[in-house]
Amino acid sequence: MTSPYEDGNPDAKICILGEAPARVEMRQGKPLVGPSGELLERCMHSAKIVRRECYLLNVFETEVFKKREGKLIVDGNGEELWTSKDGLTELGIERSKASLERLKACKANVIVPLGNTALSIMYGDSRITKWRGSILEARGRKIVPTIHPAASLRGNYLWRHLIISDLDRAKKESKSPDLNLPQRELIIDPSYQDVLSWLGDIKRRVAWDIEALNHQVSCISFATSRSRVMSIPLLDERGKHRWMPDQELTIWLEIARVLGDPSITKLGMNLIFDIGFILGQMGIHTRGPIQDIMIAQHVMYPDFPKGLDFICSMHTREPYYKDDGKMWARPWNDMELFWQYNCKDSAVCFDAWDDELGPALEGDGYLRTYNNTIELFPIILYMQLRGIKVDRTRLEETKHEVETAISAKELELEEAAEYPFNPASPKQCVEYFYVTKGITPYISRTTGRPTTDDKAMSRIFRRYNLKEAKLVQEIRALSKLLGTYLEVEFDRDSRVRCSYNPRGTTTGRLSSSQTIFGTGMNLQNLHPGFKGFLVADNDRTD
Repeated sequence: MTSPYEDGNPDAKICILGEAPARVEMRQGKPLVGPSGELLERCMHSAKIVRRECYLLNVFETEVFKKREGKLIVDGNGEELWTSKDGLTELGIERSKASLERLKACKANVIVPLGNTALSIMYGDSRITKWRGSILEARGRKIVPTIHPAASLRGNYLWRHLIISDLDRAKKESKSPDLNLPQRELIIDPSYQDVLSWLGDIKRRVAWDIEALNHQVSCISFATSRSRVMSIPLLDERGKHRWMPDQELTIWLEIARVLGDPSITKLGMNLIFDIGFILGQMGIHTRGPIQDIMIAQHVMYPDFPKGLDFICSMHTREPYYKDDGKMWARPWNDMELFWQYNCKDSAVCFDAWDDELGPALEGDGYLRTYNNTIELFPIILYMQLRGIKVDRTRLEETKHEVETAISAKELELEEAAEYPFNPASPKQCVEYFYVTKGITPYISRTTGRPTTDDKAMSRIFRRYNLKEAKLVQEIRALSKLLGTYLEVEFDRDSRVRCSYNPRGTTTGRLSSSQTIFGTGMNLQNLHPGFKGFLVADNDRTD
């Protein structure tokens, strides 16, 4: 049977679940034949999926309408069917019952929900960008969600590559209705002897990951393969010390032996963080070959995200699990879940590197680029840990001078303006310059809305000789100097430090930011006025 909301054979191995028929679909009496349907078919073709061999279905049988930038879906009468916050409403559930009955009756081995709404009805969660690509079980069926093609038509071209990848996964999963996910032995809360035995057996290659809490390591996992991994807790279920002092010392000495052994390959995700943290907090040097899946991902696919959640969705069969780590601030609320999360962070590195990223590096100069990045690690670590000495006395004097200058400029602005307004408030500036003063608004090319940014203030001052615009610029510049540089948080030794990301930009150059402890700042783009406070060390032991 063919209708605006259903097409194809219900016995097909793949079911594509869309949202609702649009005007084109209603006119042609067939689902997914408009612009988004055409894009879907191109993506299906790239994934070697033939439309006529699939069962296509929509959540709603009639046309729906989106409001609030897609965060609300209503019917033709304006009644709410779905919200981004709560998912399907009671009316939405009622209107989708027929679709659920068809899904229940179809014999597809895998169902592919397209977008938020389809994911909501199947899985009860509308966060499609998190769950896309995951192999999940929902309503007793296997599903592989993906982004709705309409989202890619609205400007995010790269998403169609994700859709193709997810459809390719769905095709492979369509061979069987069974949910065959990676089987892993996650060893959590081990005994003291178990820990020593595990660390003692590590010989050639290990994947590892740390979780930090209150500036200390709360647990550290070591995987010897994709299927066997142990999380070694340093805290117990109550957030207290897990081991006796002599036991913890012995464990750390064994960890130091493993990490310091140059014959053992170290595999992990964003290892510059883990290596730097362990070195800075525990004095443990990591040696040996490094296989970093974040670096490899960025070298191979610089236009795509390089977070572990994205890497898992593209290069492993591990379903999305990164939400499990959101309780890291108070992990003792569910310590076992936290340790499992720590285990998976290590285990999935084997999947990503061995199955996809490692082999992909072996060609066209990618491996050389990867190795060049890894060779920066010792230099970056030295810069991070060493930091730069600062003349704090001179800095405080300048800070006072800038605060005085800001106060004087604010008083001058108050006298020049028709009424007091906050120069740091875009809303108040728009009201003053474009409403009170009647100036034709300058429009941001990014947001399409009136802007009072620095460029707009410069134009207003040049064109209208309006003193208020010049003062707003000056106050903002001084405030940025004060807040970003003069009020920077220093470490206890009065040195300023930062954290470096070895591939922090699309082009692959370094980027820097505050340290994990909230101190320091971006040291690559210093204000010229701040550079005068930096003091060269007399010698390496200063």
